[in-house]
Amino acid sequence: MEANGYVAALDIGTSEIKLVVGELLGGTLNILAEGCAPSAGVKRGAVVDIDKTVQAIKQAVEHAEAALGDQIRSVYVAIEGEHIQIAPCHGIASVKREDQEITDADVIEVINSAQVMRLPDEMSVIDVIPSSFTVDQQTGVVDPRGMLGYRLEMHGKMVTGSKTILHSIRRSIERAGLKLDGFVLGNLALGMSAASVDEIDLGIGLIDIGHEKTTVSVFYRGDLVYSYILPVGGDHMTRDLVYKLNCKYQDAKVAKEEYGLALEEMADATEGFSFTNINGEVAYEPQAEISYVLEARIEEMFTLVLNRVQKVGVPTLSGGYLLCGGAAALPGIQELATRVMGQKTRLYQPSSIGVRHPKYASAVGVLKYVLMSDHHVSKQNLEKPEEREVVPTPDHTNRHHDSDVEPEATDRESKNGFGRLMEKLFGV
Repeated sequence: MEANGYVAALDIGTSEIKLVVGELLGGTLNILAEGCAPSAGVKRGAVVDIDKTVQAIKQAVEHAEAALGDQIRSVYVAIEGEHIQIAPCHGIASVKREDQEITDADVIEVINSAQVMRLPDEMSVIDVIPSSFTVDQQTGVVDPRGMLGYRLEMHGKMVTGSKTILHSIRRSIERAGLKLDGFVLGNLALGMSAASVDEIDLGIGLIDIGHEKTTVSVFYRGDLVYSYILPVGGDHMTRDLVYKLNCKYQDAKVAKEEYGLALEEMADATEGFSFTNINGEVAYEPQAEISYVLEARIEEMFTLVLNRVQKVGVPTLSGGYLLCGGAAALPGIQELATRVMGQKTRLYQPSSIGVRHPKYASAVGVLKYVLMSDHHVSKQNLEKPEEREVVPTPDHTNRHHDSDVEPEATDRESKNGFGRLMEKLFGV
């Protein structure tokens, strides 16, 4: 968090790096600045070229600083990918005060105790997300502070991730001249900020369509119950057009973004794309043909998503589905999703001026999550457990694309779970 009260959130994507700066005014998110730069050093959520990633981050920061009129010194980073894992966790702590009244210190201690568990050597803790507490024999406690008891327990989820991937992201941010305030689980933050409390309770699916991957998340009974990475995204749509039009990648991208529709039936017979194909010949492709190719790919993608969601075990998603991500901006995609998924689907894009595009959804989600939960304050109170046993275990086989996450245990940089706890339980 910056000294003047605003927070910066960074979304390191495969095609673009987005930076959003905002503050909380009267309980409402106020976007102060945004920056966006082409990304060339990232592959499906992992940094593969630190130098290129650093340059892209610097460019995005420069754009945001120009609009902000101030220097950005630190950022929170949206984290997700196939390396992310989520596993159940359980913490136990004794109440310290002589009068047995539970305080903030007891809550912090029980969360820390949940982090002392077996992990594979290559994984580290990103976050602990409490679900409920038990005070002595009283279960299902939402806010244990102020209650009397001798023993405090916490049930929740631990988010872990690849040390290697997290280190590369951290190093890129540091070399760009920024301080890393913490990692935030992107799809969790996005779901909590984009969907209503009722939708998350009754069941809702979040489909974040990125450049090379689509992140599918299911929320039910107030919790993130499933997450899956589908290796299909906007890049696949563009490459389909490359083969169809026999053209350069950049020309196919223009055809998709300027003439493409998710439904062929919406095409205008008078519209089309003129270009020079790979053989140097001038060519023309009707909008209907471009849209036909895109519709086939997107319909296949939604069918794969539906097949996955149906296996989750949630009775019904009464809240329907939310679409977001850069590739979700294609006209007609909401209608096609509703047709394939068989439930109402709506397109989510931030409402603030300057970021009204689905591609900013993740960065704005992290920003709102951090500000609303006062994460930047509470995370500093979470201390590293005195001991950590790090040995392989078969309990952490549930991949993020099957509902999981990743972090680095040694630095304890992302304690957004406790921040979320402060918001959910204590209203701070």
